[in-house]
Amino acid sequence: MALEKCIDGARAAASYADVGSLRGRMLAALESLGIRPSKKLGQNFLISENAVDRLLAVACVRDCDSVVEVGPGLGTISEKILRIGARLFAIEIDGRFFNFLKEKFARCDNFQLQRGDAVECPLGPLPREIASFKVVANLPYGISSPWMAALLGCENLPRSMALIVQEETAQRFFANRNPADVCPISIFLQSAYSLDAKCEIPRASFHPKPTVSSAIVAMERRDDAFIFKSPTKRTIVRIFTKRRKQIGTILKGECEEATRWLEACEISRTLRPEEISIGQWQRLNEFF
Repeated sequence: MALEKCIDGARAAASYADVGSLRGRMLAALESLGIRPSKKLGQNFLISENAVDRLLAVACVRDCDSVVEVGPGLGTISEKILRIGARLFAIEIDGRFFNFLKEKFARCDNFQLQRGDAVECPLGPLPREIASFKVVANLPYGISSPWMAALLGCENLPRSMALIVQEETAQRFFANRNPADVCPISIFLQSAYSLDAKCEIPRASFHPKPTVSSAIVAMERRDDAFIFKSPTKRTIVRIFTKRRKQIGTILKGECEEATRWLEACEISRTLRPEEISIGQWQRLNEFF
């Protein structure tokens, strides 16, 4: 069903459509709903048409795609995905926006919305039988890393992701410039995905304007995507809580499997966790 025909004519939705610019529509919708963005939930809404278009261009969304969106808010990105004709599965924790979206897209057959915490349910209402899907989202800043950690624990991983995150989060995800950025998330993520594109988003593209810079990051799942076992991941996370110490010192209080890994891979006991290669971390899987 065409998006123009499936948007409900309720007052809140009408006020959203009546204002010209995206910024105007966003502010009018928030005012009509009596909503102030929540700092606790990390809500910074896109008010730049150009930024939304860049995100979707990077995501390469097609009408045959199944797409997961985290934190759709007022549906700025959702609307364009639905207009393309893709099937959209969204999860929203804020009841105010959940109700707004349910009303706005009430007649859209290709839209499913779940109210819930994306960290607890990273793929929202996506049916398990859908094996090939994309994730496209302006991630709430407060959940970027925990959501990614939860996603990487899913059995079914997206074939690609296009995300707006804080610039420092993007650096931490890929940790390819500064060893200090290496962390468990970067190890797990780079083992399964390659960075396909990255571009900055001006702070003025958001309401309210954040104090930090943001970026679009696009990722493609590797053909040889490496998935860490749960015990391996827990061990790596524990090791990085003592990242300033040498690995030999850290493992004195660790499990026997980790000690055997250190010896088998001939890893110097004087190295710190961020100095160990991703390939060596992957070999830890063999000992669990």
